[in-house]
Amino acid sequence: MEDRSTKIFMYPEMEPDCIKLPLESLDSPRWEKYECSGNPEILLTKLMAGDEDVFCECCDMVSDQMSFWSGIYLVFPYLVDRLAKDFGQIDSAEWIMNSSMLGITLATDCDTNRSMDHIADEAVRSCYQLSIKKYQLLIKKFLSKKAKSLRKVDSMEQTMFALEVLAAFGNRDDAFLMINSEMDESITVACDKCEHCNEGIEFTDKKALSAIKPKAQAEAHWDGRDFEDTCLWFGDFLELFQIKRLAKHLPYYFGIYKCPECGNEALVKDLMKNFYFA
Repeated sequence: MEDRSTKIFMYPEMEPDCIKLPLESLDSPRWEKYECSGNPEILLTKLMAGDEDVFCECCDMVSDQMSFWSGIYLVFPYLVDRLAKDFGQIDSAEWIMNSSMLGITLATDCDTNRSMDHIADEAVRSCYQLSIKKYQLLIKKFLSKKAKSLRKVDSMEQTMFALEVLAAFGNRDDAFLMINSEMDESITVACDKCEHCNEGIEFTDKKALSAIKPKAQAEAHWDGRDFEDTCLWFGDFLELFQIKRLAKHLPYYFGIYKCPECGNEALVKDLMKNFYFA
């Protein structure tokens, strides 16, 4: 009997192209309201014309320095459409890279990374949410048809692909924290009871890593009903697709850190939030 993770991630309920996105016209006055760090008219025009080299630039335009840019609500649907057009047309390794960059972009739109001031117009929000659904279907289509391609890329690329899955389906706050941490190859925590900050818990340093008591492996498997418990469902996902690097790190994000200064014990990911969002 197939496990629930296999059924959910390897059997798309429909083709991504069944979803038609009402992209915002590049001469729309809405672009003045939604901020980007670059010029969306120039970059998206090049993207629509088939210039693959600007895909990452377009992602950077709305995720520069892992900050939240409200322009993501207008730009993200364009990038999803481009990713859909590129499926099967470009090398799998390049598609994985572009897809992962898009996941990093999506992770910046998380509760702790944006203010309540950034509320999109109803029509814009509707298209954005629809584009996330299409993005989820693209991920499922890739995993159902080309999952073996993941074995041909290095462990960091596998990790970033997995984190795009977390951003697309699960808790984006968790995805944001893990992306920052995995890119630095270390965990940074800030105690919420005193001023102690540990900025260098490297995954390769066993002594430093011993400051964290990792979460024990779950006895139960994911029931496939929701994506609330990141450690549970995402752990099963990493196991299913043999993304070993991140699977090894995951228990530490949900482990317990004891502050050497005041003795306070807290969940690692909560202390990571203290550092990034204090």
